[in-house]
Amino acid sequence: MPRSFLLLLLLVVLDTSCSKDDSQPDDLTEDEIVEGTFVDSFDGSGDLVDFTTNNAEALPNVQQVDGRYRAELTDNATNQTLHFNEDQGRLDAKRVSFPFEFIARNIGIGTLEDSQTAPAHSGEPYNFAGVQVHVLDLDDPNSAHVVVGHRGATGFTIEGKNTLNGTSTVNDIGANTVPVGRADIRIVGNADQTITVYWQQPKSSGESDEWILYNGTGNLPGTAPTFEEEVYVGLITYAFYTTGVPFVGTCDQIEIIE
Repeated sequence: MPRSFLLLLLLVVLDTSCSKDDSQPDDLTEDEIVEGTFVDSFDGSGDLVDFTTNNAEALPNVQQVDGRYRAELTDNATNQTLHFNEDQGRLDAKRVSFPFEFIARNIGIGTLEDSQTAPAHSGEPYNFAGVQVHVLDLDDPNSAHVVVGHRGATGFTIEGKNTLNGTSTVNDIGANTVPVGRADIRIVGNADQTITVYWQQPKSSGESDEWILYNGTGNLPGTAPTFEEEVYVGLITYAFYTTGVPFVGTCDQIEIIE
């Protein structure tokens, strides 16, 4: 066999072995390629992609629209969307392992006409969108959540809640602390399987984060559930009966680091 042919064959083999692994999608962002990091910017329109959903019938109109999670809450006559005590509305979640970090960007409430304009605070509405951490058994009422919106007489606030064996303990960070009705929420799942909660005013792309511990400690009120090595963490939108309904809950992006 001619020496020149052998040389050409060797070059072809080397070029093939050094080429990109075709199993890695071309359209992944840099963050998505990093092992242990996941980013969902809700691109496109239609159903949420690769979420585990609990109680979808409680809030049927949840989709990704124009680059956002969008949950339209137009009916709560039977309190079906509520997350309180043993009531468990809709949850769209990802399964994660401790330790983890979950960030929801620009999450909160808006009007049907303009999702980025919060409804006026009138009466005593309980209208929220936010993040929930739930034990793996989705029928078991043990969870923790932090949500943004109106809490009765306290408007434009962030509420924290622990629900232990179907009994909820709730507080908030005070009225008018989130004047646009939206915030960035960060939940850190610690190595000891507890959580620490942070928030900040919504940041534009490229701005530095300035995280604030929830109520100065990062702890939610009451006794937290006992979380195992894995939990579901995801997005919720809900109301208490019909005051303030209809409205929408939206979120621009979620980031998960494990």
